[in-house]
Amino acid sequence: MSLLHDVTHDGAVRVITLDSHPGNVLDGELCRALTREVGVAAADREAKLLVVRASGKHFSFGASVEEHLPEQAPGMLAAMGDAVRILAGFPYPTIALVQGRCLGGGLEVALACGQIVAEEGAIFAAAEIRLGVFAPAATAFLQSGVPRAVAEDILLSGRDFNATEALRYGLVSQVVDNGQLDETLQSLVEAHYLSRSAASLRVATATLRGAWSDAFNDRLATQERTYLDDLLSLHDGSEGIRAFIEKRNPEWKNG
Repeated sequence: MSLLHDVTHDGAVRVITLDSHPGNVLDGELCRALTREVGVAAADREAKLLVVRASGKHFSFGASVEEHLPEQAPGMLAAMGDAVRILAGFPYPTIALVQGRCLGGGLEVALACGQIVAEEGAIFAAAEIRLGVFAPAATAFLQSGVPRAVAEDILLSGRDFNATEALRYGLVSQVVDNGQLDETLQSLVEAHYLSRSAASLRVATATLRGAWSDAFNDRLATQERTYLDDLLSLHDGSEGIRAFIEKRNPEWKNG
C-alpha cells in the first residue's frame, strides 16, 4: 500500500500517511492517490485538522526522477501540481509532520500544508537544479513566502538545509526533538483543535487562504509553463536527469 488515510479523535482529525518505501518517492500514481484522499478529507464537514505525514525514516525523497524525462514530464507536473494545489487550497487547517529527508516534491507537499512541524534531524532541499531542472511548486511557494535572497539560495543552489534553518526562514512552524512528532501532534490537537468549531475553522481558513491560494495557483501555472516550454526545449533540460539515471556525469551543452 502506498498511502494510508485514517480518521482519529472521534472524527476531528484526518491523517494521510505516505507509505511507499523506500523513501516515499512521489511518482504520478502516488500523487494522484494523494489528491484523491485529500479530496475525500476536504469533503468532511466535521473534521477540524488534516495531518500529512510519512511512515519510515524519511518524509520523502521527492518526485520520481525517471518521470522528469521529457516524455513523462507533462504527466508528472500535472499530477504533482494537482496534489499541491488541493493541499494549498484545503478548506480547514493542515499540518505536515516531517522527519528525515524532505526533498524536492516532498518539500513541495510539505510547503502546501499550512504548518510544518519538523524533527530536529530533518533535512530539506529543493535539489532539482542539481539535475538541471527546477521545482515549479517550490518556486511558486518561495517567491512570496521568504525573502528573495533566501529563495534564491534554496532554489538556485539546491543545497540541503536543516530544520533550524527552515525555522529561521519561516518555512517550519515548530522544531521538536527526534521521535516527538506524535506527542507534539497530540498536544497541538488537544490545545488548538478539539474544542474549536469545525464550521468556524472552515470560514477562518477560507478567509486566510483565499487570496493567497489564488495568487499561488497563478504563480504555479506560470512555473509549469516555463518548465515545459522553455526548460524541456533545451538539451540541458533533460541531460541531468538522463545522466543521473545512467550514473554518469552530465554533459551540459546550452552554455
